[in-house]
Amino acid sequence: MQLSSEDKINFSNIGLMLITAVCAYFYPFETFLLAYAYLGPLHYLTEISWLHDRNYFSKGKYDFLVLLIVGVLLSVAAFSKDFGFNTAFYDSFVSMNLFDKLLVFALFSSILFALVQNLIIKIISILFLYVFVSGWLSPENAAQQSENTAIFALTSLVPTLIHVYLFTGLFMLFGALKYRSKSGLWQMVGFVVIPLILVFYLPVNIKNSNLTEYGKNAYYAKGDGFFMTNVSIMDHFKLIDEPNLTNKQFLDSVVNNNKSGYPPEQRARISDSLKGKLNQDYIVENSRSEYFGRSIPLRYAIPVDVKNYFWDSVFFSTIGIMLMRFIAFAYMYHYLNWFSKTEVIKWHKVPKVRLIAIVVIWLAASIFYAYDYSLGLSLLFFLSFTHVLLEFPLNIFSIVGIGKETISIAKNGFSLKEK
Repeated sequence: MQLSSEDKINFSNIGLMLITAVCAYFYPFETFLLAYAYLGPLHYLTEISWLHDRNYFSKGKYDFLVLLIVGVLLSVAAFSKDFGFNTAFYDSFVSMNLFDKLLVFALFSSILFALVQNLIIKIISILFLYVFVSGWLSPENAAQQSENTAIFALTSLVPTLIHVYLFTGLFMLFGALKYRSKSGLWQMVGFVVIPLILVFYLPVNIKNSNLTEYGKNAYYAKGDGFFMTNVSIMDHFKLIDEPNLTNKQFLDSVVNNNKSGYPPEQRARISDSLKGKLNQDYIVENSRSEYFGRSIPLRYAIPVDVKNYFWDSVFFSTIGIMLMRFIAFAYMYHYLNWFSKTEVIKWHKVPKVRLIAIVVIWLAASIFYAYDYSLGLSLLFFLSFTHVLLEFPLNIFSIVGIGKETISIAKNGFSLKEK
């Protein structure tokens, strides 16, 4: 039986998943870094071009401008931090929690853009939406919502792992259901099963993880890299086995600190009470503390160097490497899936001038990353983040499409015939 071109693409994608998994197993950090630097920019450029020709899957011709403006604002704030100009603009962004507000606002607005045609309804809804998001994610509520997983997912995972893995999977599933493709469904099985095996069932050797100096330095990228993404995920889901404050550290950094305010006689009394158990965890005695009667994580008790504190957890722990395998798989396959379906998606069918511009910008981006990974991240922030925003209506379109196709299949059965 001769395979159709669609079946060939789907089965070849299972092969690409396996290749990606092998790369992510042996070199998780380097696989991600090279894919993000050299496949990423070409993906951003070609996808934005493809979305533009399809009106960004929005009902209104100019809906995308809202998402574009959000991308510009976020990029200006990021540039001001990275390059040290107009830092007051960045500080105001942080103080008002605008990074989170604008991202969530863009995502929720995209539901309107993908589903609502009437301009007046959209304008009124967007105004109410921004007021709601501003209140929900106000700085005053940030502390109490810091442990909220839904907010963490919306603000930290949507532009990263949810974008490259979940939204990619939804797009693939929509295509498989729309064209009643059995090979497309097998592709989805591979998309779920292969990373599960990669992360949870293949052994981890933290003493020989093949991590190179390039991998460590580029991933940290002078503090501007993805290092803190891993930290935030591991920290939020309590995957880091953190050290607690010891009695010795409590004495050295808190009690005997010149700014502590402890009188000499109290210092002496506390020191005497802790003799012989300096290496034990300090038990909090302040009844007003949430840690009262318990030990307290070191970083919540005294200032720590974030880089050194989390370095081993990210690069040399079992959980850190398992997480990185998934990140590497998700990002690399996200890009490979896009380029493997060129003939289906037809992102390359663009005017010659635009195609030349895409190639030139991609080559320039590659040079920036090769010269200094941190510089590449800063200069490409606008493209990388804005392409995520502009894709939101397509994500909504895919979710709605999956629902419609599922109902149709439930009513009429599954058929291999194209609709």
